[in-house]
Amino acid sequence: MRNCVDDLLILHRFDLRGRLARAPVIRSVIWSPPTPGWTKVNTDGVALSSPGVRGCGGIFRNCRAFVKGCFVVPVDHVFAFEAELLAASIAIKFAWQNRWHRIWLESDYSYVVQLLSSRFEQVPWRIRQAW
Repeated sequence: MRNCVDDLLILHRFDLRGRLARAPVIRSVIWSPPTPGWTKVNTDGVALSSPGVRGCGGIFRNCRAFVKGCFVVPVDHVFAFEAELLAASIAIKFAWQNRWHRIWLESDYSYVVQLLSSRFEQVPWRIRQAW
């Protein structure tokens, strides 16, 4: 259940009780700018189910937090880590095309960082081909 009024009204109409979804955990995150001369990109992948319809995106900023560019891409039927990895891959290509060769990539998925550090030996073949 999504804890929305429509769901509650439907359940009430059939005299049923629903199990409310847990409230999301909210945590404070502080963004820090990159060193002057560098471009920082924050990437993320999102999921509806695993595997399922997904998307990924990224935002590029300079040392004054000015947005230099961004992207959002729908990605069909991949696992969550693949969506995260695709976001990193697209971010690197996007930066290279814009001649931003000094980039600082941040991802909230530690597996992406491990794969990028492993010289691509464990990167899924679908993503490795796109590189």
